[in-house]
Amino acid sequence: MRIYREFARFYARGPYPEYSRTMAELLPRVLERFGAKPETVLDLACGEGTFAVELARRGYRVTGVDLSAEMLGFARKRAREAGVTVEFLQQDMRSLDLPGGFDLVTCWYDSLNYLLEYEDLVKTFANVAEVLNPGGLFIFDMNTRYALSVHWQRHPAYVQQDTMDLFEVHRPSYDYERDIATLRITGFIREGEIWRRFDETHRERAYTLAQIRGALERAGLEELACWGSLREMAPPKPDSGRVWFVARAP
Repeated sequence: MRIYREFARFYARGPYPEYSRTMAELLPRVLERFGAKPETVLDLACGEGTFAVELARRGYRVTGVDLSAEMLGFARKRAREAGVTVEFLQQDMRSLDLPGGFDLVTCWYDSLNYLLEYEDLVKTFANVAEVLNPGGLFIFDMNTRYALSVHWQRHPAYVQQDTMDLFEVHRPSYDYERDIATLRITGFIREGEIWRRFDETHRERAYTLAQIRGALERAGLEELACWGSLREMAPPKPDSGRVWFVARAP
């Protein structure tokens, strides 16, 4: 089943875009820390476009790439409503077809965890290295094993959204042998006097810090930082739910 199809409407109208706004707010401090002054930005797995649009508002030349046509539809609408120009392309980050020349590449909200095969993670990092300008930065986050195997599993089912027009329920599970978390999403959306149901299954793989670092090294990217809190720029802890990496192209 193709994901982020029906769920795209729930994502765009729900609490999810707030994370992208937070990343846009925190990004300047990260760039300042490493003396980076990018002009061109590639946002991988850009989703409904909040982060890309926020950066375009700040004067960056932004390209957004996502696999979901439905999410890109919301992204283009968001850019039009904001009065900014962003080039949105439907591509798979495992097989990018871009001319390159980016000063900064970003990938947020555990999108990389959706790569269930390690070689796909390596391939994606290698694609990033190819499109980055020399000395360009790659900043991304990933869910940790603690997040997927503990945080996600605290409740067998929970309500994620409950509004006048949307109702969304999540049911998580975890495969400890493969380190893959499964999230079964059931949603109902009001269409006039009736409610229409949809179901999507999302899967994320937990990667160790060693595996992520190994993939960066194989791609020829130099790790500059690894944090368990982007706001505090603090090292990861055993119970950190998310990690942020900053890497640089040679």
